[in-house]
Amino acid sequence: MINFVKTTEINCKISQQSERKQIMDQSKSTTRWLQQFAAFLLIVGIAFRFVNLGYKVYWYDEVHTSVRSSGYLLDDLIPQIYTGQLIRARDLVEIYQYPTAEKSLKDAFTSFRKHPEHSPFYYLLARFWMQIFGHSVATIRCLSALISLLCFPVMYWLCLELFQSATVGWVGMGILAISPFHVLYAQEARAYSLWTFTILFSSAALLRALRVTQTNQAVKSKRLAWGIYAFSLTLGLYSHLFSVFVYLAHGIYVFGLKQWRKFEYIIPAISAVLLSVILFLPWLIIIFTNFPDLIDNTSSHRITRPGTMLFWGLNLTRLTFDFNQGYSLLNPILYPIIMIAGYSVDFLVKKTPIKTWFFIITLMGVMGTALILPDLFWGGQRSTIARYGIPSYLGLQISLAYLLTTKISDNFLKSQLKKRWKYIFLGIGFSGILSCLVSSIHPVWWHKSYTRSRYVSPVAEIINLSKSPLVISDSEPGRILPLSHRLKPNVYLQLVVQSNIPLLPEQDFSDLFLYRPSEVLIEGIEQVYQANLEKVYKQGWLWRVELPE
Repeated sequence: MINFVKTTEINCKISQQSERKQIMDQSKSTTRWLQQFAAFLLIVGIAFRFVNLGYKVYWYDEVHTSVRSSGYLLDDLIPQIYTGQLIRARDLVEIYQYPTAEKSLKDAFTSFRKHPEHSPFYYLLARFWMQIFGHSVATIRCLSALISLLCFPVMYWLCLELFQSATVGWVGMGILAISPFHVLYAQEARAYSLWTFTILFSSAALLRALRVTQTNQAVKSKRLAWGIYAFSLTLGLYSHLFSVFVYLAHGIYVFGLKQWRKFEYIIPAISAVLLSVILFLPWLIIIFTNFPDLIDNTSSHRITRPGTMLFWGLNLTRLTFDFNQGYSLLNPILYPIIMIAGYSVDFLVKKTPIKTWFFIITLMGVMGTALILPDLFWGGQRSTIARYGIPSYLGLQISLAYLLTTKISDNFLKSQLKKRWKYIFLGIGFSGILSCLVSSIHPVWWHKSYTRSRYVSPVAEIINLSKSPLVISDSEPGRILPLSHRLKPNVYLQLVVQSNIPLLPEQDFSDLFLYRPSEVLIEGIEQVYQANLEKVYKQGWLWRVELPE
């Protein structure tokens, strides 16, 4: 009997050890799969950031980047090039959209000051980048693409600080890498990939500083941690003014939790903020002295768009699925994405300690509130502009990374349910890949403003087919300069201010075109030269002028 009991106990121990080993093997296998699939998404996402960099239309806002970095303002170009004299497309690009000896760094800062709503760091980087590596659309966009690569290590670092899990960090990097939204802005000659980096960097730096302060490390280590945080704050403010809302979220997090509301945390946190404000003071003075310009330059944001709430849903779907779809309640992908996003936040709050979920909730909530409330109470379109919601989207993506990692790694979850979550992760990954693939072969996508950019490419193709064309226009520089990048270098343009009718040159051109002309220019050409005008492309973007024999 005793031997039987001993044998039974031994068998039970062996069985338990076997079960533990099996669970550990399953856990290792699941972790390996998650990290490998995330690494695959990371590699593919990096590749997409450099695919067809020079192919997409260099649109209105990107032209602003080039012009400001070169030391000009768009209004400065009117007296210089809207003279009725012939100018080549090459000269429009090389003289006015890339740094030259004609315009110094001082001139660039003068142009920056006229647009105080845009922090200057990215434009300064772009200027030096173009001076070193030359001027082409692909070259300047490469700067943004390279900056976007810095987002991956800081995403990993932030997830590690929040969850103490390398696997969540890998999944977070994979989701960020293959997100079609982030890929689009990694290919734009604009500051949004830099802003994404500073949001993640400052968030991780804050959590590390709080963690280091909590330990018994040397005072020097604590000062270094808070110094890095102060640097990240300053970098963020000089990258995008909306960083203020990110740092407000940080402040709510620190003051909102009892464990951080202590002398040893509050004093260094306030010191870091004060230091960053002092370092940002030069631009802060420029903002206040040029505040009327800021108000005037952002006036379009106060115009209400129809379907505001539908835009919120559309922008959310673009994080994982983007086929250039419009907003609609009938969009079948909208509802599952909203459900998964909502569930990921709910799961985060229920399954993580308050110091983890409260950080992500404040990161999402402060920026979202700052955009949504003004639109609801006073009207406007701030909350419908997808790029402004980057802090909220990053919080959602981190929540999703935690949800997927936890569900797929949960050894106590039924295998059928684990498989479902695996398929969801696979679906998110391959949806992102397909979205990036489709958008990479189209010259214009939603983020380039269809009303400003949609016909630039086909119009340029028509003009370039002509043997020796002349393009006449009285349209604003923001419409002309994007076209100049897609025209053959030796195509001539004749630009005039509105109400002026150009004196046609004696030089023999095979074709005369009007590009986005005003009614005054159309009627003037018809009356003065007895010409027949033929609409060549949609909505009057391009006209062919037939002069009498």
